[in-house]
Amino acid sequence: MYGELGEGFIECHHKKPLSEIEAETITKMNDLALVCANCHRMLHRKLDTLSISELKKLIKIRH
Repeated sequence: MYGELGEGFIECHHKKPLSEIEAETITKMNDLALVCANCHRMLHRKLDTLSISELKKLIKIRH
């Protein structure tokens, strides 16, 4: 989407909000999603975190 300018950047998103996870819980790879910084900010934009599928639907509606 961003071409060479955005190449090589990635952030890790917890599918379940950290506020809902007990402190002793060990994070597993399946608990995470790799997203670009812009998508990560959109996922957390509102008080209720969007799911990856919800964000995908919103992006498809607008394009």
